Amino acid sequence: MNQVIVFGDSITFGDELADVPYEKTKNNPSKFAWPAQLGATNYSWPGFSNFGIRRVCINLSTFHRPNFVIVAWSYNDRLEFLQAENITEFNPYTKDTKEYEKLFNTTHAVDAIGDGWKGKIKKEGKQFIDLYYKYFYNDYAGIYNTLNNIYFTQLHLESLNINYSMTFPSYKSLCADDEYIFDLLDSLTNSPGGGPTGMDVVIGNIKQLYELVDWTKFIFLENKTSKYCGIMDFAKDLNAILPYKHPTQECHNKYADELRRRIF
Repeated sequence: MNQVIVFGDSITFGDELADVPYEKTKNNPSKFAWPAQLGATNYSWPGFSNFGIRRVCINLSTFHRPNFVIVAWSYNDRLEFLQAENITEFNPYTKDTKEYEKLFNTTHAVDAIGDGWKGKIKKEGKQFIDLYYKYFYNDYAGIYNTLNNIYFTQLHLESLNINYSMTFPSYKSLCADDEYIFDLLDSLTNSPGGGPTGMDVVIGNIKQLYELVDWTKFIFLENKTSKYCGIMDFAKDLNAILPYKHPTQECHNKYADELRRRIF
């Protein structure tokens, strides 16, 4: 087994590179993506949420016990729904691809109740997704979930004495309402008056998680916009973004060079 393994989403998988055309069924990650250039085994998969990345990282790092792990986190607003017979990744960017049709679509239930149930439950699945993103999801929920996944994964890897690094796709992963989360945390710390209420309670919970994360494990790039950039910010600077919003080969090559310099 390779002693370096990588987890991530379609960006890290190498979607849209020469050997992984976007329109075709995906089987194996690109041999030209940055993990391959580092000589790593790439367990990324298109559409993975941070919940999915955490789940697969915990499972496979426990089994393989590599020397080093790189966790390339995805976007904050992606979700994972675990059901009895199905795991569905969902994110609002794919709402027009009928991704919701996978929700609640278990063969046991269909066999027991009939095909009429199948159509009804797909409709309810879409309603559930629409309601969730309209009424329950916001930037703060996304950041809280991401920090929770990071800390859980951090504890797991440290418990196995596995060295690791982590990355974000963009500095925007650290932003809520276009402000860095740590600036919001500072304003909470310095706010006058009594105990926190309302949104301050939410931010207070985020603050607790934020302070538990080992930020020295993160690899950030820097440009004129931010000191906390990821591969997609790098791709934008290089004008190296493909039609379906993945980095070009040039970007993968330069990003691999940067990670090699910073990690190995």
